[in-house]
Amino acid sequence: MIKTLSPLVLTLLLGWTSPAVGLELPLDAKASSLAFTGHATLHDFKGEARSFSGFAHVDTGTPPIVTGATLKISAVDLTTFLDTRDTNMKKWLKVEANPTIIFELRTLKSTQGSPATATSTMPAHFSVKGDLLLNHAHHAVEAEALGWREGSLLVVAGTTQIDTSDYGLPQIQQFFLTVDKKVDIAFHLAFDLPPELRPAPSPPPGSN
Repeated sequence: MIKTLSPLVLTLLLGWTSPAVGLELPLDAKASSLAFTGHATLHDFKGEARSFSGFAHVDTGTPPIVTGATLKISAVDLTTFLDTRDTNMKKWLKVEANPTIIFELRTLKSTQGSPATATSTMPAHFSVKGDLLLNHAHHAVEAEALGWREGSLLVVAGTTQIDTSDYGLPQIQQFFLTVDKKVDIAFHLAFDLPPELRPAPSPPPGSN
């Protein structure tokens, strides 16, 4: 999940410090994606979030520290690319009573690689812990994530899995169809970096 950093990009952090007091980096929704995969008796099915927003916080002290992130997902705009299935999913999620799914990043810990020099081909590795609010229920979520700076963006990407029964949602069973309670989630989140936090441009070939 999902933080941001400074001259050295995603600097590791050791825990949740009260609501971040540093710089707030907005999510670039057009450069981001949130997808999920459900598992049913006869087949798997894929879906995505079509509307979501958020931000990441970075403490701009020395060294800069990622302090938190928030992601808000519109439940009514989730889709599995099949109208009848979408209708059933939204009834199951009770989207009128629970219109927003919220993820709050609590801790981000560097596990491999250098956040200062991370790129899309050599990203830094992080373990992420946070809290997901779904169906009026909170539950801890953990994920393995990759992070790097790319031009004007700080990117965090990874996968996780949630158990929908942790959020009080019943298992879906219809005739010969049973949907697994566990759902796989893949995220690619891009946050806008101010100019002073962007990586230095590479020198043109032959400039040395």
